[in-house]
Amino acid sequence: MKNHQIRNARHLSARARVTLLCGLLAFIGIQVGLPMIAGSDNTTVRDPLYEIKLTKLRERLKEHPQRPLILVLGSSRTGAGIRPEVLPKLDSSHPGPMVFNFGMAGAGPRQQLIHLRRALSEGIHPSGVLIELLPALLNQTDKYSEDSALKKRGMEAEELAILAGHVERPQTRESLPTSEWSSHWATLRLRVLRRFAPAWIETDVASNGSPKRYSPWGWRPFAEGVKVASAEEYRRGIERSRSEYEQGLTDWEVTDVADRAVRKMLEICQQENIKAALYVMPVATAHQEMYPLGVRAKLNDYLTGISHDYRVPVVDATEWNADQDFWDGHHLLADGATRFTQRFCHEFLNTFTASLSESPRLSQGPIDQRQ
Repeated sequence: MKNHQIRNARHLSARARVTLLCGLLAFIGIQVGLPMIAGSDNTTVRDPLYEIKLTKLRERLKEHPQRPLILVLGSSRTGAGIRPEVLPKLDSSHPGPMVFNFGMAGAGPRQQLIHLRRALSEGIHPSGVLIELLPALLNQTDKYSEDSALKKRGMEAEELAILAGHVERPQTRESLPTSEWSSHWATLRLRVLRRFAPAWIETDVASNGSPKRYSPWGWRPFAEGVKVASAEEYRRGIERSRSEYEQGLTDWEVTDVADRAVRKMLEICQQENIKAALYVMPVATAHQEMYPLGVRAKLNDYLTGISHDYRVPVVDATEWNADQDFWDGHHLLADGATRFTQRFCHEFLNTFTASLSESPRLSQGPIDQRQ
């Protein structure tokens, strides 16, 4: 009996050591494998929102292979504010251009530069590119920049290297502050789960992670398609946007890091025979009042200068929509987006598309990523 108990104890001890060793190996594998997967060239893992938009864009190109593509780059203001589906000539019976909304949350000039380069490297060659200029993100300093959004987009490594002169202090995963490691690992985990086990996670109401939330043309209704914001919702939205943007509008100027990214996009468009244009999305009166005295004049000077330097049209739509069209002073609600898109087409797009060259939609020679 005693010998039997000793053998059982030894057996349990051996099993415990094996279990502990397996757990340790699994832990090491996760620590090594997770960042390798998330940091790979697979944009589905690194940047699922980009992959959603790219997939929908490829579907539209397959459906309309002979139509010129106008790729609209921008932030969430663009993502919620430009509705290609309400534009004329989007059905297959017309040969007119197709407009695709590639706007993404938090995207300023640096991210838009990466999105343009990615699209070209994927073999997608638009005839026209529209580039949003979000005033606050033209002023990128140590205290206010796209850095946090760049990290969320999985751009901490090789794509920040692509930006080179457009990044003042490139950050890698190794350079993340200790306080950011927990959120960093949580982000890596969610990227992998979205790619390999989407049923294991729930997509909350505010998430951008579900393809079903986007129209076939890349538009996503803000606030789940709410028609009109209540007075309290609007007030809270204005306060939230003030906390997000007021710092970027304080002591406002166009910083070199943002200006170089804008100019690089325009240079790429010139090299690739892509017609480009710049635009500023509308904002409500309360949001315009956040601009310190003189900012509007400096912004106008910049728009005039960049338009002259590259011979590109600029559309400043800051005051195009009424206050009730917005959820929070700068994101258009669905009906407001419809009104803006139709006016944008009437006052600009019709002329812009008339001047497009018949360049191919699919590039036979993707640009060099090291350029």
